[in-house]
Amino acid sequence: MEETILAIVNPVSAGGRTGKKWPKYFKKFQSCGLSIKPVYTCYPGHATTIVRQGFKEGYKKVMAVGGDGTINEVVNGFFKGKDLINPEARLIVFSRGTGSDFIKSLGITSKFKDIINIIKNGEVEFIDVGLVTYVTHKGNRDSRYFINLADVGIGSETVYEVNKGDKVLGGPITYLLGLFKVLARYKNKVIKLIVDEKEILNERINSIMVANGKYFGGGIKIAPTASLRDGLFDLVVLKDLNRKEILSNLVKAFKGLHLSHPKVDSLSCQKVIIDSGEQVLLEIDGESIGRLPATFEIIGRRLPVLLV
Repeated sequence: MEETILAIVNPVSAGGRTGKKWPKYFKKFQSCGLSIKPVYTCYPGHATTIVRQGFKEGYKKVMAVGGDGTINEVVNGFFKGKDLINPEARLIVFSRGTGSDFIKSLGITSKFKDIINIIKNGEVEFIDVGLVTYVTHKGNRDSRYFINLADVGIGSETVYEVNKGDKVLGGPITYLLGLFKVLARYKNKVIKLIVDEKEILNERINSIMVANGKYFGGGIKIAPTASLRDGLFDLVVLKDLNRKEILSNLVKAFKGLHLSHPKVDSLSCQKVIIDSGEQVLLEIDGESIGRLPATFEIIGRRLPVLLV
């Protein structure tokens, strides 16, 4: 008998389209002979709780149905500290979000036929995850895993702005509209950056991306050399860029050709500490979670994902 898959469905992802389309997908899964137990998320963080309860009930295969934020919450349910709660657990990614940046690096699509192929023929592969310790919006210290990318600076301000809306226009357009709005008021911050125990800058900069995957913002190839399988972050620093420089390099960034700019630095590392005397927001996987100071650590080859 086919093992039942716990499907965690975020009905409000992709501007509510996921919730509207899920009944159709559910019937198609059943018609393919798959046993699916769907559970809808109802509030931020709910997916993490559902996963952990699912492991207690004996589920081993967990499918995240939503955007990168939903996948993030599901992945956080896989871990207690730095250990997998169930070493036999497997993650299935059915990306239905606005930007869907994570799957671009993972090497899969969001097509239904491809998800069926992964479920029926996929093999487990262990990929890297990031772990960040930070200050929440309420002022408490907390830690969370992230799968794709963490961002401080204008990008985190943009995510905060974008998540106020409904994202009905889709990933790239929604992000760019938010960026243009933030760009009109944003001022670069003085930030201290420590990489692998060495301070490398303490100056006014625009943004820092701590990347596990290559893409963010609905398809911007911000970290073109990043890999989910090398045990390293790709750190991308946008130095004291002004509005004109940001706008004139956007097209290059979508193509991953921005690293040659004299005000852009990039390097690989395992641990990052970022701090500032100013209030600087932090986003991970497209969700605004808090602010600096923050410490980032790569956890190599730890997350079990079904892939073909």
